[in-house]
Amino acid sequence: MPELLLVRPDDHVIAGVSLPGFGVGAGPDGSPRLVAGENARLIVTFPPQHVAEEASFPDTPAPFVPFDPPVPVWRSVLAGRSRVAFSVEPGTTIVPTVAGVLDAIGAAAVRPPSVPPGDEDTAIELPWRLVLAPLDSAGATVHCVQATAPVTASGVTGLWCAKFTGSAATPLDAGLSLRPVDGDLAGRDDDLGFEVALAAPERSLIVLNSATHPATASRLELGALGGTLSADGVWENFRWRQRTVLGRDLSVETAVTGRLYPLGHRAVLEVFSERQFDPNAGNAAVLRRWSVLTVTEPVRRPPADLALRRGFPFDDVEILTRVYAGLGEPDWQEHAPPDGRPPLRTHFFPTNLAGEFIRFPLRVGSPAGDLRCDLPLIFVADLSPEYDSLTDPTLADALAGAYGAEEVRLPGANLDLVRSPNPRDGDVHEVHALDIAGRLTGDGYRPALAGLEVRVPALRSLTGFDAPTPVRFAANYLARGDTEDVLLELTGAAIGVDFTRCAQRSGGLVSPAFAANGLSRSFGPVNLAGLPNPVTGLLDPKRVFPPEATILGFPIRDLVSQVRVPPQITSVVRTGRPPAVTMRWEDVKLSALGPFTPTAATRMNLTVTTGLGPAGAPQAHTTCTVNDFALVLPPGPRALLELSFARIEFTQVTGRQPDLRIDGLRAEFLGLLQLLEELQNAVDLAGAARFLDVTPSGITARYSLPVPSVSAGAFSLRNIAVHTAVEVPFDARPVQVTLGFSSRANPFNLSVLMLGGGGYIEVVLDRNGLRRLEAALEFGALVAIDFLVASGEVHALGGVRFTLEQDGSVSLEGYLRIGGCVEVLGLVSVSVEMRIGLTYHSDRKALVGRATLVVEVDLTLWSESVELDSGEWVLAGGTAAVPGPRGLRQLDGPALDLQRWRDYRAVFAH
Repeated sequence: MPELLLVRPDDHVIAGVSLPGFGVGAGPDGSPRLVAGENARLIVTFPPQHVAEEASFPDTPAPFVPFDPPVPVWRSVLAGRSRVAFSVEPGTTIVPTVAGVLDAIGAAAVRPPSVPPGDEDTAIELPWRLVLAPLDSAGATVHCVQATAPVTASGVTGLWCAKFTGSAATPLDAGLSLRPVDGDLAGRDDDLGFEVALAAPERSLIVLNSATHPATASRLELGALGGTLSADGVWENFRWRQRTVLGRDLSVETAVTGRLYPLGHRAVLEVFSERQFDPNAGNAAVLRRWSVLTVTEPVRRPPADLALRRGFPFDDVEILTRVYAGLGEPDWQEHAPPDGRPPLRTHFFPTNLAGEFIRFPLRVGSPAGDLRCDLPLIFVADLSPEYDSLTDPTLADALAGAYGAEEVRLPGANLDLVRSPNPRDGDVHEVHALDIAGRLTGDGYRPALAGLEVRVPALRSLTGFDAPTPVRFAANYLARGDTEDVLLELTGAAIGVDFTRCAQRSGGLVSPAFAANGLSRSFGPVNLAGLPNPVTGLLDPKRVFPPEATILGFPIRDLVSQVRVPPQITSVVRTGRPPAVTMRWEDVKLSALGPFTPTAATRMNLTVTTGLGPAGAPQAHTTCTVNDFALVLPPGPRALLELSFARIEFTQVTGRQPDLRIDGLRAEFLGLLQLLEELQNAVDLAGAARFLDVTPSGITARYSLPVPSVSAGAFSLRNIAVHTAVEVPFDARPVQVTLGFSSRANPFNLSVLMLGGGGYIEVVLDRNGLRRLEAALEFGALVAIDFLVASGEVHALGGVRFTLEQDGSVSLEGYLRIGGCVEVLGLVSVSVEMRIGLTYHSDRKALVGRATLVVEVDLTLWSESVELDSGEWVLAGGTAAVPGPRGLRQLDGPALDLQRWRDYRAVFAH
């Protein structure tokens, strides 16, 4: 195969020529000739036709300034060699000279391109790494027009160039189309350390879109100093414009359309490269490159699909800034289409020159008022029709993984998340953050709420819980809409809705507690595992309430039955005012449990409402009632005592003391205690006076009914009182009921002449039955003498006290009291009291003794009291060491010498 090197210095002709299919012959004058055979071709190889120069952002200084004086230098890289293959008719002869070969080139036609090109196919690398082959726009053949001899005018010889034209060429339009023939090279990363005018992402898009129809070229020339190209490509979603002269770019423009993920707004990315004179570099003509992102669809209307709207319950989404200039170089990410094609550059996060994500300012429409926020977005190129990138679910999954969910902080916006024609109290929530993600829909990308951060005003008002709570839409709500009641599911730890230590906020008589892991439109915080069964309509209280949640101290999980709804804790947002909070749990049927005995009418009702008081301050109204029940002790057929209640009502208003009312209280003796029936009939506790004790830890309602003293000759019975009390603690303790006849502090007194005694009995009940039983009786003699100027008395009494605690332990004490007093003229008095006791403690299995002596002297203006206490002495049983003496304790006045007492007692220690 003949190969020639064409060199003509006059007009800078330099090219390599290969002539496959040619033979060597002789002309008429015997000079050598090249003769074309069958399938002969003429292949012309040109030196590099393009210099890829560094394209920097406007006003960026030169990366290198060497030499002295300084000379600014920008980097560049040469393209590879280019070649053009021509078809030659068989029998054509070529004179092997520069002019003869150029004549043959001018007469031949450019061969149709091959993809990918072989070593003997047309491959013009212009611009760098974009290898093209010219086609005739009219479908005919492409020819090369050039001067076979140097062209000189006015003593100046022009540069030789090979000018390619189509069959319909005009002086201003070569009539050519350009087909990329090496897509692999075009898509290869530049890896130069600097940007060029036409970078790999843009070259790849030219290759991809040219498969549909090629770009056009109004000018294509090749020469020794580089090629000249004027090319334009306009496609459905991409545009390319190239102006290159003698291998150096004058201007390059590309524009690709796409959408902004996750919002779905249409946008176009334009990349400009232009040669500009830089006054800071001695007016050097420098390539400058910059990108501009323009939002072409600034407002996106909400979708018509209601299911999609539920996932993002807002109206229009508007991007407020339309044009973003000064972008950083796009960091395109690749994705492989599902049809098996090589990965394509599909998306990138727009950044500024500092590499920071551009945050797009947004207006998000809402009935409560527009929300203003900003988000980073992903630009996703529309590569259709060659690749439907915007509808590819695999790419959408990749985008979802790259974007995740972006948090938007809000200042506690009250948002209607349902927007139902039939609204409920739980539709509006106090939202402090939105986690915005994206999803692929039938009309492009749409935003979706991957999560929210809310606060629950009802719990803030009732329990003080105000922590931010991460939630998401319940799957059933997204699928079925406002027919579902559970709107939100917690994504973090459950909310502990716990009134056991602040029962006054939940009605005192009831202390609900449950772990809320969902937010209901009707009931507020709920436990999803304990929602009503869709078949029976009943909820299982054991799946909702822990053992510590109580009504009257009894576990809710065991006490309630046929419950159809959980406690309702909701709030209603009111503009300019605190939310109206409501807690309701009404018509709750109670069942028998231990000593608690209900009737068919027994119900618990709770209502808590908050609003504004007379002075405009927040005020809560709390009412809780339990009606028609009894406490029976002990439970079962051997019951001895029944306390019946027509109604217990707890009420409280903010700023006032709580109130506890008991209606229809009646004590009935049963079984072996029926002998007290007459006393039972005489005592009307329901009509007794009520006393309230209110403390930070609870409220107690006490009822006391005195019985008149009875005297008959030498017989006297006085200080008799029947009392009862209901204590409602505000902490975790159960409600307890006390019933007693007289008390330890005020026992009843019985006397016959000089003999007398007294006693009391007291019973304490709670949810577990008998909590404490204490009873005492004492007997003895008392003699009193009064001589007007002086009086005195002496007494000697013995007694027994019995105490039964809830844990079953028993204390049994026998004691003796001996004492007396003398008073003179009411000015001087002296009293002495000695008490000796012997007690058995069943829990310690110990018999202990104790003695005390109290002496008191009162001289009108001076008094002193001294108590001598032996301390507790273990006489039998027990494991504890015998304690030392407690010594002498002076109640009033200076300390006494204790050593004398210790010495005295030590004598009797052995």
